[in-house]
Amino acid sequence: MSRLAALRELELRIEDVTSRPASVVEAVSTGIDSLDALLPGGGLPRGRATEWLGPRSCGKMALLHRALCGLHALGEPVAVVDAARTLFAPDWMELLESGPAFWVVRPPPGEAVWCADILLRSGAFGTVVLDTAGAVSAPRGVRRSVGVRLQRLAEEAGAVLVMAAELPVAGLRLRFRPGRIRPDLDVPFGPFIPPTRPVRVRVGKGGWVEILVACPLPLAWNPGFRELGRDRKGRR
Repeated sequence: MSRLAALRELELRIEDVTSRPASVVEAVSTGIDSLDALLPGGGLPRGRATEWLGPRSCGKMALLHRALCGLHALGEPVAVVDAARTLFAPDWMELLESGPAFWVVRPPPGEAVWCADILLRSGAFGTVVLDTAGAVSAPRGVRRSVGVRLQRLAEEAGAVLVMAAELPVAGLRLRFRPGRIRPDLDVPFGPFIPPTRPVRVRVGKGGWVEILVACPLPLAWNPGFRELGRDRKGRR
């Protein structure tokens, strides 16, 4: 067997070990029934990396916000590596008011993966999120060696690892895209921003399923005057 073929076989064996189905490991409920119903085991896998990807303004961060609130309510200490420095602090205050630890780490450029590595090695957090979406210096994905290392650390710590980056190996892959906002018949006048928004979710290689996500800060929109909304980066 040539050296190249041996290396390729080793990579396939590593991928097979690190991407075992989430159904054979413990799954932690997100508290979102419609999302848990789509996930193998009924929640996010513990000890595995979950790839959490979608285009800008598709609702993936609103969904992640609700999921982290659900995990935190179950007693999970949560740490978020905010590499892009885009989280809007007031939206996350509820996680600071009570319950276990909730940390937001804003590392210097290029050190986000290192911070996630340290948080997993500490064993102090049941859930670690690495959010590189929008970071200028962040690569589109992570190298295979980095992905394998983080998966190993998550398994050793028994932690839920969520990464907003493309992973060469992942225990669970979630894709998000915006759904179609439908008029609310209970609202007599429009246009408006509804209190909930549809998000389409794809688990692994399955089909797209639409679920509703509550908007953290619903704002009215009146004819002739547009209130500047807030997303995770604050006022636009």
